[in-house]
Amino acid sequence: MQDIFKNFGIYLHVPFCAGGCDYCRFYKRTPTRETLDAYVDAVEAEIELRQSPNGNIPTPQTMFWGGGTPSILSETHIEKLRRAFEKNGLLPTLEWTVEIAPANATPRKLAALKDAGASRISMGVQSFDEKTLRTLGRRYSPKATLEAIERVADAGFPHFSIDLIFGADGQTEEQWVADIRKAAECPVDHISAYCLEFESATSCCGGRLKDSEYERSEREGDFLEIAQTELPKLGFAQYEISNYAKAGGECLHNLSVWNMAQWLGFGPAAASQWRGRRMRNVPHFDKWLDGIKKRTPAECDIVPLDDEEMFSSALIFGLRMNGGVDFAQLERRFPEADSGKYRRTLALLESERLLETVGERTRLTPSGRLVADAVAVELL
Repeated sequence: MQDIFKNFGIYLHVPFCAGGCDYCRFYKRTPTRETLDAYVDAVEAEIELRQSPNGNIPTPQTMFWGGGTPSILSETHIEKLRRAFEKNGLLPTLEWTVEIAPANATPRKLAALKDAGASRISMGVQSFDEKTLRTLGRRYSPKATLEAIERVADAGFPHFSIDLIFGADGQTEEQWVADIRKAAECPVDHISAYCLEFESATSCCGGRLKDSEYERSEREGDFLEIAQTELPKLGFAQYEISNYAKAGGECLHNLSVWNMAQWLGFGPAAASQWRGRRMRNVPHFDKWLDGIKKRTPAECDIVPLDDEEMFSSALIFGLRMNGGVDFAQLERRFPEADSGKYRRTLALLESERLLETVGERTRLTPSGRLVADAVAVELL
C-alpha cells in the first residue's frame, strides 16, 4: 500500500442548510429548489471544466461530501452527481464519506447514498442532551437522533461516524460524560469530539461562556481530557486530537489531508491542495456559479506550496495525530525546507514534556494534546 501522503482525494462542498446553527462558521445558504438544481448543474460543469481538455486528474482514493448539509440533496441530485464523477473517472477506490443531518436520514435518502457507492456516513449529532441541543440551536430531539442513528445502522454502510460537541454554554462535565457514553453505545465505529467554535474562525476552542478567558480555556481542557480518558476505555482509540475510532474505523480522507496529500475541491467555498497551490473556491454561491459559467473558476486564498510551506504544514498537522511525525521522512519529502529551525523548538517542547520521541517518530504527549494549538503556535 502506498504512503498515505501520495493519496489523492475529492472534496465536494454542499453549501445548503435548512437552518443555521449558532456555532457553525462554514459558508452556507438556505436552499430553494432552483438553487439546488443550479448547484448540481454547476458542479457537473465544474467537474468537466477541471478535467478537460488536459486536466489529467488522477483516480481518487477518497471522496468527502461536506457542508452545509449534503443530505439535503434529493435522491435525483445524488445520482446526477454520482454519474458526473463516474463519467470523469473520479469515483473513489477506497472510501466515500457523506455528512448527513439526523432530519435527512430517511430510508430513501440512505438507500440512494448506499446505491451510489458511499461507504462512510458522518452524522452531526452534537449532543444527546436536550438542553445542550437547544443551546446549540439544533432543532431535533435526542429521540429523533437515536432513531436516525438506527436507520443509518440498518442501511448497512461499512463505516459510520457521529460528531459530538463540548463547551456549550451551561454544559456540565456530567452531561459531557453522558454524551460520550451514549455515543459509544451506538452502532458506530468512529466518534469525533469537537470543541465549540463561535467567532474565532480558528482551530482553537471558543464559545459564548460567561467565565473569564483563562477559566474558559481551563474548562475546555477538562472536557478534552474527559474525552481522551473515556473514549479509549469504551473501545474508541484516539488517533487525532478530535477523532477516535475502533480498529479500522479511521477516516482515510482526513488522514490523507492531515498528511499533506493532494485533493481537489468542487462547489462554492471548497478548498483544494493541488498542483503546487492551496486555495479555495470563492465562498459566494453566485460568484462561484458565474465563474463556472464563464469557464474561469473564481478562486481565493491562494497559497503557493513550496517545500517550506509544506514542511511546516505537515509538521503542525502531523503532530495533531497520535502517531506523530517522522521528522527525517519530512526532510526527505521536502528537501528544500529549512528543517533545522524547528529542532530547537521541538527540543524545548520535549523538555517541557509536551512532546516525546519514540523510535523515529515525534508525537505529543497526553499533556501536549491538551495544548495542541499552543504547540502549533510555537512552531509557526
